[in-house]
Amino acid sequence: MRTEIYLLGFKGMKKDLMALLEYWEKNKGISKEFLISSLEQGLSTVYRKKAMLKDNIAVKIDPETGDINFVDENGNYVEPPSFPWERIAAQTAKQILIQKIREAEKTAIYSEFKKLENTVVSGRVERFENGNLVVSIGRVEALLPQKHMLARDRFHLGDPIRALLLEVRKPNRGVYPIILSRTATDFVKMLLIDEIPEIRDGIVEIKAIARFPGDLTKVAVYCSNPKIDPVGTCIGDKATRIKNVTKELGGEKIEVVKWSPDPEKFTANALLPAICERVVYDPTKNEATVWVSKDQLFVAIGKKGQNVRLACKLTGWNIVVNRSEGESPATLVLGISEEMAQKLSEAGYETIKDVSKAESKELSEKVNISEDEARELIESAIRHMQDLVNEKEVNHTENE
Repeated sequence: MRTEIYLLGFKGMKKDLMALLEYWEKNKGISKEFLISSLEQGLSTVYRKKAMLKDNIAVKIDPETGDINFVDENGNYVEPPSFPWERIAAQTAKQILIQKIREAEKTAIYSEFKKLENTVVSGRVERFENGNLVVSIGRVEALLPQKHMLARDRFHLGDPIRALLLEVRKPNRGVYPIILSRTATDFVKMLLIDEIPEIRDGIVEIKAIARFPGDLTKVAVYCSNPKIDPVGTCIGDKATRIKNVTKELGGEKIEVVKWSPDPEKFTANALLPAICERVVYDPTKNEATVWVSKDQLFVAIGKKGQNVRLACKLTGWNIVVNRSEGESPATLVLGISEEMAQKLSEAGYETIKDVSKAESKELSEKVNISEDEARELIESAIRHMQDLVNEKEVNHTENE
């Protein structure tokens, strides 16, 4: 038996239902077959509860005409139940369609944006929520958490914004499924790929990248063609390419160095702009020891140790910087005088690692300082060594 029902306020199911389903399929990407199947299952369930429809009888909707039919297990048409089922058909259909459309839209959004993970997306600042930014990306909203914003980031409502699509989560009520980041290392990598055609085309390869968000990023690049300078290619004429990336990052400095399969050459390059006089790599310790002149010591270590720490992240091994005269860089890292650094060296504490492993009482006696002062030196050295370990762990996680 074929009949008509009211659907979503419109009379004439055959015409209006098909028009609605075709609209959703064309404009929302939701399969008409999927919606018809959902309606059939939903209506069959409702009629079994309210009209005592037998289990072997199911509702079938003609995909061409929109007619509702009742069929048995053999596909034969049967009479509908003796129940005013037409009255509840429209309301049930409406509820089912709304639910399935919402579910399908969420699934479609998840599938669409999951493919865009680790790519740069453009959007517009929609609103602020507890220090976080809600960003409109086309037809969906994404969240840029405060911890994923750069210190210099200043946005207003309606401002355009670019960020890395860090993660797409399964849809969950009350939780933004799309998470953005401007502090992720891959954000810089993708900006470089977008800006530099030679990287995008595979002529120049990014071998490694290390970043202190908002301050400094080091990028190691390589080209198999000896006629092409990978560093100059990335920097561009008058540094225009790097300036464009730096501008997007609010002034964050980008240093591009040449990658080398030789660990000693790569170490020296990673410490640029410092000039290394000698590098010795120990594969058993995964450690490189570097000697620089006195005037290059601060450059090699960098402000707050950033240069050497980024070089460690970039290369993947520990780097120990020494002055060519054999003195330790402790004056910079531990905040002590050169005289005290000399005393430490003469007492056998030639590296910061040596100081971190010292006993306060023994150290105080050897360099003639109080035990409290010795303890402070040791704690400072331990903090520095722990920072290096943390940087290695972060680098390992990012590489995975």
